[in-house]
Amino acid sequence: MTRSRIAVVPAVLLAALAVTSCSSGSDDKPAKEANEQPISKQFNQGEITQAIPDRGEAPAGYDPGSLGKDRPGTADDCTHTEGGSPKGWARAGDTNFFYNGSSRSRMMDLAVCQFDTSENAKTAYTAWAKREGLTPVQAKQTSVGEESSFLVSKTGSVYAYVRSGTVNIEVKVADAGEDATAAHDMAATVLKRLQQIQDGKRPTATAAEIAAAAQKK
Repeated sequence: MTRSRIAVVPAVLLAALAVTSCSSGSDDKPAKEANEQPISKQFNQGEITQAIPDRGEAPAGYDPGSLGKDRPGTADDCTHTEGGSPKGWARAGDTNFFYNGSSRSRMMDLAVCQFDTSENAKTAYTAWAKREGLTPVQAKQTSVGEESSFLVSKTGSVYAYVRSGTVNIEVKVADAGEDATAAHDMAATVLKRLQQIQDGKRPTATAAEIAAAAQKK
């Protein structure tokens, strides 16, 4: 009797653990899928400002520069045609970041562009990604959003272009050679913060978290 009971208890525990494990996996999956949902929300100007990383939230070495993060962007921040306005453009956020206090070495520019539809965002993204004078970066950066491109200019500036639903994100890092790490992490951080806002949460994502997650892959 005693030995029989001892044999049954581990079996019950194993069954319980198996149920718990399956339940945990099921709970994690919707959360992951929710995080990967494209941006569909029409953000107001304040929400775009919240999505822009502040001091301590940007990639290592970068702090807000001469442009305030609450500076509203303009239509030509979202196109490479000076004075142009992409079809369906709604609003933007535009700012910059200094690297270790320098406005000349590895300075970063960021633009967050909201469009009325994902189709118009895609058209503008395609125009960005096919800009003349840029070539793909041979790097190990992971994709971001629904579409992303990592490109380098002849002068050594690296660009990250990302589209998720109705939003495009552009990051430019001057004098970066072919190192797209900072551009990738900034774009991914901004997208994560937009996703948090869309889900009704506070935007808390940081570039340090993005970098740590990338190292685990």
